[in-house]
Amino acid sequence: MYWRIRRVSPEQVIRTYGVHAFLAVSLLVNAFLLVTRPNPQKQVSGELKTNLDVFARNVTQHILDTSFISYENSTRALLPTGNVPGELAPPVVALLKSREQLPKTLEDLRATARTLESQRQVSAVRIDSVNQGEPDDKSLVPLDVTGVVAIHSADESVSGNPVPFRFVFKVGMAANPQNPEQKRPIVVDFRDMSSGNR
Repeated sequence: MYWRIRRVSPEQVIRTYGVHAFLAVSLLVNAFLLVTRPNPQKQVSGELKTNLDVFARNVTQHILDTSFISYENSTRALLPTGNVPGELAPPVVALLKSREQLPKTLEDLRATARTLESQRQVSAVRIDSVNQGEPDDKSLVPLDVTGVVAIHSADESVSGNPVPFRFVFKVGMAANPQNPEQKRPIVVDFRDMSSGNR
């Protein structure tokens, strides 16, 4: 008994097994996509993304605001009022107070507001980009905000060229004490990545 040897061309192999090879590759690609897809529970909804973008812009404006017209209101928005949280969590407030980016007391706030008014100081903040990252395991959303700020005063004591800034926030959700069902964003971590502050 002997075997007959058949010669098979590559074209015949492709015709015979091409569909099987294509299906195997397709299954491998789909399995890879399934394993590497983002967790749907950790994704941020479109509406929340828009709200976080607006929130990041407002917080940045409030931190950098040194205009005599709006400084006091901007600073008060950052700080807690009684048991109602502000835009910044207590550790972030403490950090900015230690860096003297926020007034330490209410009297310091009023004194700074009077100084800005006597100098007729104004500031302009331009936000160039707000980049949102994926939520971490604590559901905190990183926000990277870049732009420039320019300050001018009537007596020319603080006038200068626009200065670039880059802030990185981690934002969580805080419950409103009056209405626990209602949640609002709050900055729980803050890093100033501007040149000279890294």
